Amino acid sequence: MNITESISRFFSLRTVSLLFFALCLYAFASTLQQGFKRDNGSNLHLNQAKAWLHGQLDIPKKLHDVAVYKGKYYVPFPPAPSVLLTPVVALFPKVNTTLIAGLLTLLNIFILQDIFIKLEVDILTTRWLVCAFLLGTGYWSTVRLSNGVWFFSHVVAFSALLLAVREALGKGRGLFVGLFAGTAILSRQLCLYSCVFLLIALRLNTSHVSSRCKYKNLIQFCVMVAGALGSYQILNYLRFGNPFDTGYSYLELDGFLDERFRHFGLFNVEYLRFNLYYMFLQGPHFEFGNSLSPRAMDEFGTALTFASPFLFGAFFARENKTLQAGVWISTALALVHMMFYYNNGCIQYNTQRFSLDFIPLLTIPLALSARRINQKILYLSISYSVLLNWLALSLVRR
Repeated sequence: MNITESISRFFSLRTVSLLFFALCLYAFASTLQQGFKRDNGSNLHLNQAKAWLHGQLDIPKKLHDVAVYKGKYYVPFPPAPSVLLTPVVALFPKVNTTLIAGLLTLLNIFILQDIFIKLEVDILTTRWLVCAFLLGTGYWSTVRLSNGVWFFSHVVAFSALLLAVREALGKGRGLFVGLFAGTAILSRQLCLYSCVFLLIALRLNTSHVSSRCKYKNLIQFCVMVAGALGSYQILNYLRFGNPFDTGYSYLELDGFLDERFRHFGLFNVEYLRFNLYYMFLQGPHFEFGNSLSPRAMDEFGTALTFASPFLFGAFFARENKTLQAGVWISTALALVHMMFYYNNGCIQYNTQRFSLDFIPLLTIPLALSARRINQKILYLSISYSVLLNWLALSLVRR
């Protein structure tokens, strides 16, 4: 074997892939360890779980982002992550949310692999896509920062939505798809729009041949989602006397959020330009201050176009157009909602974290397009996304 052949073999796609996966594992474990050390148990979902175990709807002390109502402190964020933590806290009172986020990530590796295998993606590309969705998107930063209530909510919602997608594409049991979808919605409300895709996926599922069986699963799905929403309204009524009052209006805002809310409210067309720019046009912005080395990144985030360009490969899919239509309708509805909201997700690093409310759905068109895209281009775009995320997270001091 000559030198040229040796070099060619060393830099073969499979060898480079193995090195890339090893570096990904090291980088993720390193940032997870940092997050674990900084997790001081102040996560609101963790405190809510402890309060429930003591028979209380409110939490005993004022923490960042609580809703203050009639002199009591409430967690205004949807309750599914707190429900998830309650049995864990009962067994391990000192557990922290970063550890739970890490364990959910292990689960997500297997779920993603199963989804891509179901969609007939080859094993090497499957592994690259798993790295892409977990380390090349805002998911990585939410795990790293999951000591915070917003970020842990995203981890739970992302995991639940992946489970719903997997079940909808697999056995198609409406009961379980509805359970997972309901969990996602009660973690992040915008996951509600994913129901459009999930209904279409259940209707197209070939595991159930008869129309009667299909309709039975669709009804079960709707009942489970309605039950989740109903339980949320009951909780709101018990806390605030109004089933439609989530408690968000009792948050004590400051800074730019307070100024925006006072001038334009929660939703306004005035927010469109800002949100559109940051979702699609804003490049990675490193902040140097007075130093010659970067000290931080723009906390309003980086556009998906520049942070996770591999996602746009989803537009090259040509198969299963009805299933794809469900993905794009759900995604478009979520995006429209986000464009008019007073906050684009700040604080966030090298991502638009609200995009995690629809990114799990993009597993379908991206998997379907994987056979059409040049592998090297796909793998290079994934490598770039992961590297940029790693650089961004290396600057995070929270």
